[in-house]
Amino acid sequence: MCARKKIKKLSKRDHKDERLQQIVITAAGLFFKNGYAQTTTRQIAEACGISQGNLYYYIKSKEGFFNLFVEMTTASFRTYDKEISGRLPRISYTRALKMKIREALIGQDSIQDMMLFWYRESGTMSREHLDQIIEMEYESIELLTKIIEGGCRKGEFTTSDPGLAAYHITMLEHMWCLKRWHLRKRYTLEEYIRKVQDAALGMLHAGESSAKPQKKRSTRVKRNNPANTAR
Repeated sequence: MCARKKIKKLSKRDHKDERLQQIVITAAGLFFKNGYAQTTTRQIAEACGISQGNLYYYIKSKEGFFNLFVEMTTASFRTYDKEISGRLPRISYTRALKMKIREALIGQDSIQDMMLFWYRESGTMSREHLDQIIEMEYESIELLTKIIEGGCRKGEFTTSDPGLAAYHITMLEHMWCLKRWHLRKRYTLEEYIRKVQDAALGMLHAGESSAKPQKKRSTRVKRNNPANTAR
């Protein structure tokens, strides 16, 4: 009896979390499209297909969306990164890199309006929220750098600056949202994932070209210039 009640309670909580996630994503889309100041809670409720009163069951005020955006963004990406970190001892660094890129792009695609909202509102958001977003990005880049450094030690990658390579890969990931108006006309998400994976591996193997033997200099002895030898 008690066990059944507990399961039922957990099920309600999961349903509420899922509904809240849908509301947050819808609000992010409206904020990005119309602007934060111009978007009302009534508009958010209508877009979600619920009453304004029901909306306040999930969130107390419009300002509360900032906290939810941060929580939702950081929680999802940290979950992915933790899973990949746990697999590192058992898989190759090349595979870990591909997994990291795939999970990052799938995650960003699921909250693309939120990502664009953060980019546009970064100058007006509170220092606390901004610090949380920056910290999340630092953690993600640190994991990428760790993967690249490990790959270099194992001979899977060749780059003199793993940290800079990690930033380049991160920007390629963010382009899916920042330039979606152009990229989505040319690629599906799966195609773009493969493009970024290939670009990242190409970047990390670029150092191999410098190892190619250079052409030998000609050993032919140059003739002396008669003007220089005449005395």
